[in-house]
Amino acid sequence: MDYLIKLIFVLLLSAGAYSQTVDRIAVIVNDGVVLESDIQLKIKNFKKEAAISGARVPSEEDLRNEIVEALIIEELQLQIADKAGIKISDEELNVTVRRVAQQNDLTIEEFIQSIEDEGDSYELVRDEIKRSLKINRVQQGRVQNRISITQEELVNFLNTEEAKTQLGPELNVRQILIRTNSQKNIDNVYNEVVESVDSGKNFIELSENFSEDQNKGDLGWRKITGFPELFQSTLEKLKIGEVSEVIKSGAGSHILYLNDKRGPAVSFEKEWEVRHILLIPNRVRPDDESEELMISIRERLLAGEDFDQLAAEYSDDPGSKQEGGKLGWAGEGKYTEAFEEVMMRSNLNEVSLPFRSDFGWHILEVTGTRIEDKTNERIADQAFNYLYSRKFEEELESDLQELRAEAFIEIKDY
Repeated sequence: MDYLIKLIFVLLLSAGAYSQTVDRIAVIVNDGVVLESDIQLKIKNFKKEAAISGARVPSEEDLRNEIVEALIIEELQLQIADKAGIKISDEELNVTVRRVAQQNDLTIEEFIQSIEDEGDSYELVRDEIKRSLKINRVQQGRVQNRISITQEELVNFLNTEEAKTQLGPELNVRQILIRTNSQKNIDNVYNEVVESVDSGKNFIELSENFSEDQNKGDLGWRKITGFPELFQSTLEKLKIGEVSEVIKSGAGSHILYLNDKRGPAVSFEKEWEVRHILLIPNRVRPDDESEELMISIRERLLAGEDFDQLAAEYSDDPGSKQEGGKLGWAGEGKYTEAFEEVMMRSNLNEVSLPFRSDFGWHILEVTGTRIEDKTNERIADQAFNYLYSRKFEEELESDLQELRAEAFIEIKDY
């Protein structure tokens, strides 16, 4: 999509400024051609874009050669698209144009108007976007199956300083430093701190009272790579609100506390621990009888019978019945809408009324709730996308070189 946005603004500069000279075939590309007018338009666009951005303009010969090569590659990919029968529907094209307009803080009407205000053709812009979508489809089809990212590669990348700096969140950390020559006993301080935090006391107050550093324990906001190397492995394991073990350094003994984290990847999600019993209606036990049986099972549970045993005896869910109906921990979006709605409205340790989902009749019990930090999962997703993009560019470059080498190309004298 970034490519499309750049393309749009080049087109906005001179989308209608075709050469007024007599056109001719400049390059033969297999069964297709590149026209001289195509080359001249690209040269003119490049120079106008360079004038706006301040970029260096190559010599006339070098610029022409670069543009000719780019148009050859483009033509080869469009020929593949035509042979493969790739079509871009008006709906897909409209969605893409609208997205480009939104990313530039314009309505579609303002976007069209901005093109026309430049004296250019909106239809030409649409046509160029369609060509770009076709090329993108060809590239995805030819390259994506060549890309493989192993778990080991992902883990190794996540452990690099590049990944930690680029993708990792900022951490707000406090410490208690007891200096080597201090009169305070670190073991006594540590035990008191842990006991105080467990009882709900604010660590900020504790660090201000105990810490013997100049900042009263405040280490501020930093990426993990900004903290001393001695702290980094410990901070990677800490959850918000947790106290570390004692860390020894040349300055003394440190107790770290992760106070908060921030950044685009930071994400917290509520999760529910649930168990259930499912009855799937069938010919022997139709829907109404399944409902009646579920009502009686619930009554037995309320009378004190064991959930695990009743789930093992009656539940039609093969994945959970031998586990006492336990489904484990899950956040929103894992279960069907009907199940999730009841789960989210249920009180802890109360058996729900029987309810119907697409699978059949259920009763459920929420046995726990928690807020889980999903930041590391989001960072892993971003890291995967980063590695995929990098490999995609490498594979694409190689594929385009092969495509160029295998094609029949005849560049006419200019």
